[in-house]
Amino acid sequence: MKDKTSWQARFQKITDLLWMIMIAVLPVTSMPLMAKLLGSDTVAAPAILVALFFTLIWFIPFLWNRGSMVKESVPLLVFFVVAVFVTVLANFRGVPAYKGINVYRNAIEAVITLVIGIIFYLLTSSYVTSDKRAALTMRIINWSGLLMLLWAGVQAVAWYGFGHYPQWMFDLQGMISSRVLYRQRINGMALEPSWFAHQLNMVYLPIWLSATIRKFTAHKWKLWFLSFENILLLGGVGALLLTLSRVGLLGFILMFTFLLIRAHTYFVDKILQIPFLQKKEGLSGKQKHRFVVWISLILIVVYLMVIVLGLWIFSRVDPRMESLFDFSLGKKNPLLSYFNELSFGERVVYWLAGWNVFTQHPLLGVGLGNAGFYFPRAITPYGWNLIEVMRLMYRTSILLNVKSLWARLLAETGLVGFSVFCGWIYSLAVKFFKRSHSQNTLESVFSVAGIFVLFALLAEGFSIDSFALPYLWVALGLASADLRKDVELREENE
Repeated sequence: MKDKTSWQARFQKITDLLWMIMIAVLPVTSMPLMAKLLGSDTVAAPAILVALFFTLIWFIPFLWNRGSMVKESVPLLVFFVVAVFVTVLANFRGVPAYKGINVYRNAIEAVITLVIGIIFYLLTSSYVTSDKRAALTMRIINWSGLLMLLWAGVQAVAWYGFGHYPQWMFDLQGMISSRVLYRQRINGMALEPSWFAHQLNMVYLPIWLSATIRKFTAHKWKLWFLSFENILLLGGVGALLLTLSRVGLLGFILMFTFLLIRAHTYFVDKILQIPFLQKKEGLSGKQKHRFVVWISLILIVVYLMVIVLGLWIFSRVDPRMESLFDFSLGKKNPLLSYFNELSFGERVVYWLAGWNVFTQHPLLGVGLGNAGFYFPRAITPYGWNLIEVMRLMYRTSILLNVKSLWARLLAETGLVGFSVFCGWIYSLAVKFFKRSHSQNTLESVFSVAGIFVLFALLAEGFSIDSFALPYLWVALGLASADLRKDVELREENE
């Protein structure tokens, strides 16, 4: 009996260690060594390898012993079945040939990336089942996030302080990432600045912002009145701004949109409680309503002015945004011309190509990974005038992708797959809102963070289209995990 208990204790330490490693290495997205092991030149996060190993030694035995998953796993698994079905069906139907790329291999790789993403969600939501594990996870996120921000800070000091990066920084970044450092933009430990912004918006900033709002800290010390999470939040916002990621900044603004709506409602309620408005001889009910409407309109105007001011400042900081306020209807195809002047034209062309593929195959789509095979006929005529599109189409052997999660879901899984995926997102949103005021503080913190992630995803879904990036899945897994305080005690007694 003692041997069995001792073995379980050792096994628990091993699984906890693997879990901590997986969370700790999340900031790294494309380590060259991992790229060789995984056979990928882009998404080669060390966390993927750890997650696969963790699945073999813990998750599969967990399921074998009838371990339970959160109920929100069901619609996600249904989406997986639908995605595989439409992919198989599309390949039986026939996919256009393109540059000699193997259609079946490409589809298998696309399905594998979805499997990887789902594994991250199932692992996270199934393993973090106690306050102890949740607090441990948050501390690991904080410490690894600190290292990520410190490296981003070194990049910022080197570029904005000295105007260049020393060779040792290039060498160190080359060990961490398959690409090197960027001029004027920081990319942390990620492949590129937009990926760094994606990391911040999907995991770190939502958790730090939620902890700040809930006045919670996973640590016992404070710096004056600031908790560790408060300090990390300030550093994270600064890092996000220095990425100069437009979609990333929009994602963070959408997080604040949720807070703004709550604050706006609270402020209006406070106005209605002004003694003058409560007196019978004061304003009538109809007049009160008009008064509130006018206050709301004034506040909305103030919000818009702040947004315009922010955009103006951004246009002066980011050279790509210099023509932000120079929209003209006199040009041929003015909207795409405008986006092209903002160095955003190629991305919009890929979105439109994905949309065109969807309109041609609206019900079931063309199967995972297959949208690029249809691009030669789906790219809008204006797109053929863009240098990047021409170069990728005629001078490379790669398959173009949609560059948007939403457009990709529509193009590759059709209305059926898109609806099921959105149904999963809706089930998560319902759970998060219900638990945002939970008496379990950690559960509340992660639930509010989950709400922030969903708001940010509305924008981030137009920047990232890979299922293999773990950040969305880990964050939603943490937010949907069911925490039970008696789990650790029960495991020790078994």
